[in-house]
Amino acid sequence: MQKKVDIEDLNSIRSESNFKDYSHIKIGNNVQYLFLPRSMSDLVLIFDFASKNKLAIFPIGGGSNVLLGNVKNRVLFLDRKLPKICEINSDEVLVSANYNINSLILKLKKSNLGGLEFLATIPAHIGGIIKMNAGAFGKNISEYLKWIKVLNKKGEIEIIQKEKIEFSYRKSSIIDYILKAAFKLEIKSEEEIDSQINKFRRIREKTQPINFPNLGCIFKNPKGESAGKIIDECGLKGEKFGDAEISQKHANFIINKGNACFDDVKNLIKLIQAKVHAKTGIELELEITVLN
Repeated sequence: MQKKVDIEDLNSIRSESNFKDYSHIKIGNNVQYLFLPRSMSDLVLIFDFASKNKLAIFPIGGGSNVLLGNVKNRVLFLDRKLPKICEINSDEVLVSANYNINSLILKLKKSNLGGLEFLATIPAHIGGIIKMNAGAFGKNISEYLKWIKVLNKKGEIEIIQKEKIEFSYRKSSIIDYILKAAFKLEIKSEEEIDSQINKFRRIREKTQPINFPNLGCIFKNPKGESAGKIIDECGLKGEKFGDAEISQKHANFIINKGNACFDDVKNLIKLIQAKVHAKTGIELELEITVLN
């Protein structure tokens, strides 16, 4: 009979910190099962623990687009302590899912590899970016993807070719935990890459509230529409609950102006959805993940 994995088996990688310390919007509570794995064997142990104790598992990645409330019996883990790899071969690169996209863009620049500059300044890790098919300025990460290596719910590792994955707007069919990804990129000069990075950074600095803790765009854009524009036209910029505020700079951003809590942001989300639906009939769909 196989031994049941107990919480004591995971104490060395268990985090005692408040999730607020890891969240990009600086909101979160203490989590009963929050782990920071350091190796593949740690990951397998976490998956075994969740499976044998019949607990739902949720990878947090870098914590850049997750709003965390009361997670109850969920098992959560962050990837920041896992080994980081980036192997470059001509115009192809193999990178670990926990690589920060901005660090990756700058590293690739030194090898004259570009294409991902449209994601510059987004505070996210590669795994989350792939899973949600992140994009901007008419481009998506999936355009450059070749394959991914995943750890499935059974604790097995497998490689999935891009052709086997369904990608759509801010969505993919990926259900397993991404370990690594392979990309085919564009040969560019360092000057050209720098120019693109600076261009996209200037646009974001001008149009987005990057000086306040936030989770990026809260809602997906309805087809042919801009969620931010719709929210703005409903007169919702500047609306607040506690220290959570709909940004005056970009209405599809909710910012934390100090000590916002989960309920503050959740109430703003509900307000936006209700007002937009009442005025336009449009039901805004979340782009971020809300765990409550």
